[in-house]
Amino acid sequence: MKRSSKVSIGLTVAGALFSVAVSNAQNAGNWTTYRNDAGRAGVQKNENAITKESLAKDFKFLWKLKLGKDAGDFRSYSEPLLIFRLINAQGFKDFVTWTDSQNLYAVDSELGKMLWEKHYDVAPTPCGKSNLPMTMEPPLVINFGARRAPGTPPPVPQPLVPAAQRRIGIAAGGGGFGFKGVYVLTPDGMLHEQVITTGADYGPPVKFVPGAAGISNGLGFGSKILYTVTSAGCAGTENALYSINVSAPDYPVSSYKTKAVPQVAALGPTLGDGVAYVVTGKGSDDASAGIYANSIVALSPDGKVKDWYTAGSDLKSVTPVAFTYKDKKLLVAPGKDGSFVLLDSASLGGSDHKTALAQTAPVSKAKSDLPTALAVWQDSTGTAWVFASIAGAVEGGAKFGTTNGASSHGSIVAFKIDEEGGKMSLTPQWVSRDFVSPTPPVIANGFVVALSQGNASTHAKLFVLDTATGKELYTSGESIPTYAHMAGISVGDGHVFFVTHDNTLYSFGIGIEH
Repeated sequence: MKRSSKVSIGLTVAGALFSVAVSNAQNAGNWTTYRNDAGRAGVQKNENAITKESLAKDFKFLWKLKLGKDAGDFRSYSEPLLIFRLINAQGFKDFVTWTDSQNLYAVDSELGKMLWEKHYDVAPTPCGKSNLPMTMEPPLVINFGARRAPGTPPPVPQPLVPAAQRRIGIAAGGGGFGFKGVYVLTPDGMLHEQVITTGADYGPPVKFVPGAAGISNGLGFGSKILYTVTSAGCAGTENALYSINVSAPDYPVSSYKTKAVPQVAALGPTLGDGVAYVVTGKGSDDASAGIYANSIVALSPDGKVKDWYTAGSDLKSVTPVAFTYKDKKLLVAPGKDGSFVLLDSASLGGSDHKTALAQTAPVSKAKSDLPTALAVWQDSTGTAWVFASIAGAVEGGAKFGTTNGASSHGSIVAFKIDEEGGKMSLTPQWVSRDFVSPTPPVIANGFVVALSQGNASTHAKLFVLDTATGKELYTSGESIPTYAHMAGISVGDGHVFFVTHDNTLYSFGIGIEH
């Protein structure tokens, strides 16, 4: 009993300290899911250490760390996740987490030292190496400057949940606060939650995906509902979106199955205002089953089709981004023939399900399995910018005002959202220098950050670009001796993180004195 009592007291205090730390962590810039938010915007809003001055003087390679032995070209997209200023047995730590096919790693993001690793004793998918999808629940934000109105009673502290009664998705309690975890989906279809500070199992795993998960395209988190997308052709896995309500005691699972029509966005579903957006590939429509090929489909949490936009030709693996602009809920998504479209989330394709608010000319005709995503950012004047990574040369009709040299392998391209006479447009702005297999771009403090992943004969390079022109402001040069594959980057607290094909985690940025 003494041991149990001490553990309970320790967890109560840790829960309170954790939540205090979480409030501070918001300023450092957590990165808790792919592209940093449920809408997949790819923007780090809390970054201010990266400036033109620091890029020129202080931004550099900081450290690298080999993560396990499971190296090789993975078939699924992956991205490090970040959470700062948490407390564990060694004091306050900044965490960067990443998964391979069977393990979850947590690393001290300042020192590049392993903090813990969790092995999942399940067989990897038989369809080739695939990273375990993961996401974190966004941490609480506590306003310590707030004051209760006179006569208002203080909030009732929640008792600590006993270890034997913990279940995933429910806060630990203690002191009115609680700690959050990182969610991981394993190939047996089970959903796990690990305590971020220690890697311990928070509660027993629950069944999420019926049968084997196969290759799952990311996890999305919104309003206590987790989403994932699975691809057919692996261990009997179906083409489907699955959602699970982790706040309900019985963990109900809903699905949207598309039979032979694949769901092609490699970063998982895009979420916005209780709606999940998926991108479907080629195949045959089945309106009675809510199946629409080559479309952007909007789904309710229970998997019911709410709306759709049909492009009219095969769509590439481009993850849409959901955002708000001038009080309008919008979506930028892949369009036909390598174009991009701007959609109104209130009516994706109008009455005929085929009419976009705006559409670019085709940008790239290159055939590529390279997964990509869009980034949307508003500058200090309120102008909205859209950035995308593309494979191959820019071709097909889009006319960009500024180019930064030949870009035959790939590039980052930029558009502005313009509005005139009540009509909106995506106006081409610039094309970056040449990128070999570019990662989806990330925006941090008004800069574009992206990785030229390279290939077996060309090493990776990290770049920071000017958002207005695409001009190169920083390059890692020869600092990375190998290439990356299906990689994404994350940015927080003046640091950039990514993992190369040999399972090596890299950190670039502005170091601190210890």
